[in-house]
This record gives sequence, structure tokens and C-alpha cells, in this order.
Amino acid sequence: MSAGLAELVELYEYKVDDLTAGREPKGGRASVVRLRQLLIKLAHQGPHAKRFRQADARFRSLNQIQRNLSEVFAEPPPTELSSVFVEEEPQVVPDGPSPERQALEALTQSVYWLRLEHDLERQVKPLLSGKREELRLIYALLQNLEAYSKTPQFAQDYNLSRFTLSQAIPAISDPLVSLEDPEVAKALLLELFKEAYRLPERLRLPPEETVAYLRRFMRRVIESEGALRPQGTGRRTSVESLRRALEEAQRMQLPISEIRALEERLQAVAAEERRMLLVLEEDRQRFHQASERLAALLYRHLPTPRGEAPLPQIPARILWGQDPNLRQEAISPEDAVVTLRLLPARLSLGGLEILLSETAGEFMLSLEGTDYPLDPAKPLTIRAGSFELWAIRYTTYLHLRLEPREGAHISTLLAEGRVLAHLLRPTEHFAYLRLLRAFSARLKGPIDPLNFGPESAQRYGEATPEALQDFARKGLEVVRGRISSGSNWQLLMEEVASQLRLEREGRALAQALSDWTGHRPPTRDTLGGVGAATLSEAPASVRLGSVVLSLRYQEDTVYVATAAQVPRRLDDLLVWSVPEGMGVLAREGLRVAYLLLPNTQFESA
Repeated sequence: MSAGLAELVELYEYKVDDLTAGREPKGGRASVVRLRQLLIKLAHQGPHAKRFRQADARFRSLNQIQRNLSEVFAEPPPTELSSVFVEEEPQVVPDGPSPERQALEALTQSVYWLRLEHDLERQVKPLLSGKREELRLIYALLQNLEAYSKTPQFAQDYNLSRFTLSQAIPAISDPLVSLEDPEVAKALLLELFKEAYRLPERLRLPPEETVAYLRRFMRRVIESEGALRPQGTGRRTSVESLRRALEEAQRMQLPISEIRALEERLQAVAAEERRMLLVLEEDRQRFHQASERLAALLYRHLPTPRGEAPLPQIPARILWGQDPNLRQEAISPEDAVVTLRLLPARLSLGGLEILLSETAGEFMLSLEGTDYPLDPAKPLTIRAGSFELWAIRYTTYLHLRLEPREGAHISTLLAEGRVLAHLLRPTEHFAYLRLLRAFSARLKGPIDPLNFGPESAQRYGEATPEALQDFARKGLEVVRGRISSGSNWQLLMEEVASQLRLEREGRALAQALSDWTGHRPPTRDTLGGVGAATLSEAPASVRLGSVVLSLRYQEDTVYVATAAQVPRRLDDLLVWSVPEGMGVLAREGLRVAYLLLPNTQFESA
């Protein structure tokens, strides 16, 4: 128990370190609280009690700071922000299982995996260079995980104290593992995510601890004896055998020339062993760094609660559905996403004319004169201009959606950034953010405009840029989900803007939302000139108006900084306020696009 307790205390220290550094711990703050409650029971005495008390003192200190921050962000009901954006109205759950609700859930999962597969194609390219530590580690992880899962202790060994290595990390030139093949690398990455997704069901493990468990597993693999085999090693004469031979030669008083030859050989072999130990340690450190990058990749792309990625938004209703509570009668030609019950029909999706037909019980999708069979086991991905049409079938239901093609993804991020730039603009007491809050509430029911007046935004200016952007982006995603199930949201936006006397802001926000949700790529008319930069080990600079931003790339993380301001992290999207307007930076892999929305664009909206 002492060994397991030591790892739990160490895990608690890591999580508190993450909170202290301003990073979200794996599994979220809730996992820290649960782990703390467990350690209060287990670590109240013994050799690990002091370490736990020291870490816990730091955690309680952070909690006090958080309570102080909560007072800054808190707002009195009914204008509490979380109730406007995050809390959805309670849904009535039917007594029995609904086939169409099951279809919606299954299609949501299918969209997630198809999107993940596309995202992993971008992630594979940098992993194919160098010594491919990440791919080699994934291979060893999957092999050892599969072997260990067949042992009786697997389900109870949460801390991996009884784990033994069954498969070493393959060498870069291993002929049995073709890691230089992009398709093999992509399949390996995808298999890692599938194993991570299934892990909580196979193991007695809370879903939010999935990534932490895999990080420990990778660490145990790397630290296991025999896991690393440097190239050039084989059957070599050991230092110990040469030392015994030298002692025997001296005892037998062999000629001095033979003794000196043995001494020289012993020195050479000892030097080679020291070199190999250094190489092993360097390799071990590189694989540890690779494991951290893989853990970050898993956490970024696994859906909550396993990671931080949200599940895709799909319409809450089904076109021509049989359930009256879920039935949708028609779609707008501008809609870019629809879920429907399979029937022979013709429909327009985002301006594309799609024909669904049935022949001998087999459904076909026709687009631009080409027929495609609808196979439940094989989702369709069809190029259509600057977009891809995704067609995902589940039994007798079909989900269609337009997605930006690779390379157009960064344009979609810029369109989202344009909306965020409006929301984060502080003029007129954050007029756009107040308007979005009121609009989000109006989508649920009638509102009182007085709850969204200037006084409701008096705390926004005290928030950090990161906290305010995260809050606005989360609210924007909630609004996007709500307007996807309705077609008259523009009228509601006009109504709310009139009530708040923000008609000009209402027109601008409605246009920005339409461009973003309608998957229309931004143009120079809507975004202005777009600049581009390529990330490398050397810092890059971009200019937004009179401000020069420095971009520093470190281990798949980008930090943006300028003089006299705290650096901020660029994950995929960042809004930066400058005197001339609002700057937007969007990142896709090693490419960064940036633009400046001038003040005149907001004033003339």
C-alpha cells in the first residue's frame, strides 16, 4: 500500500503544480478534489503525510485565491453568466428508449471519430520526422497494454505496481514496424485514441483519469529494464568478464604484453559501456518528453470527461423523423448540417443540390452527377469546392454536414475569431457580449432587457484576457448549438438588439454569426488582409497595427508576447486587442494566419 500511496501523493503534487502554473490538471479540478479526499483518509500519518500536507497547503492557498476571483466574476441572479450560456433547459427523458434519440447519439459519436481521423492526418506529419519517438512509444504502449490486459491483476492494478514489460520499444530501423509509412502512423494514432476511449470500461477507472493512467503506463514502459535497446548493441564482451580475465592473467603471470592488451581492451569496453549508458539516458529523456506530448495530444482531442474536446454539435431534430418530439419538417437552403430519415428525396444543403435515391433496397447519394453508395460501415467524404460533404449513415438515418477541407480549416477559425473579436471589444460596456448573453437567453424564452444593461458588464474589464476569451468562446459555442435547431434566430437577434437599443451591434453580430455558422469562408471584404507565418524553433514576428507580436514555438505550444504584457498561449485561436482595433490569430499545425479588424469596421457596422 505504501508504494501505491507514494504514487497517489506524487500524482496529487503534479496536479497542484499544474494549478499553480495556471494549467488545467488532467481530469479537471474535480479530479484534484476527489484525489484529495482519498488522501485525507490514507495519508494522515506515515512517511508520506508530510509531503501530502505541504501539497495540500498549496492547494488550499490556491482555493482561497480562486474564491477571491469568484467574487470578481460573480454576478447576481438572474444575470449569472453560467446560467445564460452553459446551463441548458432540462430535457424530458422518455420512459422507454427512443430509436431516433439513439440514432442521434450514435451519429454524434460517428461524427466525432470521423473528425478525429481528419485531425490526426494533420498531427501525423511532424511525428514522421526525426527518430519518431512518439510513434515508437505508441507501438510499445499498445503492445504492452494488450498483453497486460490479459493478466488477472490488470483490472485492480491502478498504479501499475505489478506491471512487467512484455514488448520493448522498437528501434527506429525495426523491419517489423513500418513507422515511416504515413498510413501506418495514422492508423497507430487512431488505435491509441480508440484504446484510450475504451479504457474506462475495461479498467476500474474514472473517465477523467484516462490520460493520467496512460501517462503512468508510458512512464512504466520507458523505465522498465530492457525497454530501450540502443543501436549497435549486440553480443559484446562485458566489463566484468574482461576484469576476471585480467585478474586470471595476472595470477598466472602471463607475458606483460598480453596483460597490457587485456587492460587496454578493458578500458575500451568500459568507455563504450559508459557511452551506451549516456545514450540510454538521453533516449529515456527523449521518450519521457514524447510521452508528455502524447498525453497532451490525448487530452486535447479526447471528448469530455476523458479529455477536453467537446462532442460535435448535430441538430437536435430529424428531418422527416417519426418521433413527433424530434421531427423536423424542412430545412433552409443555407443550412450546412442536417440529420434525416432516409427517404428518396432531393434537398439543398449549403447551396449543394443532393439527390437521395433507393434501388433494390440500397440507398444512393448523388452529387454533381456522381452516385455514391450509402454504406453504414463506411462514411462518405466528398470534395465539393472548398468544403467536404460528410455523409454518415446509421441504420435508416443519415447525417449530412459540410466541413471545411484541410487548408480551409484555418479560414473557419478566422471566421470564429471575427465573432470573438466583436464579443471581446470593450466599448460601450462590452455591448456585443451583453447582446450575445441576452440573445442566448432569448433563445430559451422571454427576457427582461434590464438584466443585460451596462451595469451587468462592470466586472468584465477586471477579468484576464484568457478568462474572458474562454468564457466568450464557451458561450458562443452554446449559442451556436441553440441556433442550429431553429431557422428564425435572425428575427430574435433583431428583437433583442432593439430591446437593448443596440441595433447596429445586432446587425453586425448577426452577420458575423451567419458567416461562421454557415461555413462561408471569410473574404477580404469581411476580414481584410490576412497575413501568414510559419512556426519554427526560431521566434517569429507578426504586426497588428502598431503592435509587433512575438511568436515562440516550444514543444507544440505557441506563446504570443509583446513588450510589457504577459505572454499568452495560442492553441488554435487568439484575439489580441491593439489601439487600431482587434487582432485575430488562428493556428493550424505550424501555420499561423492573422488579421486586424480595424476600429472603423466596428463603428460602421
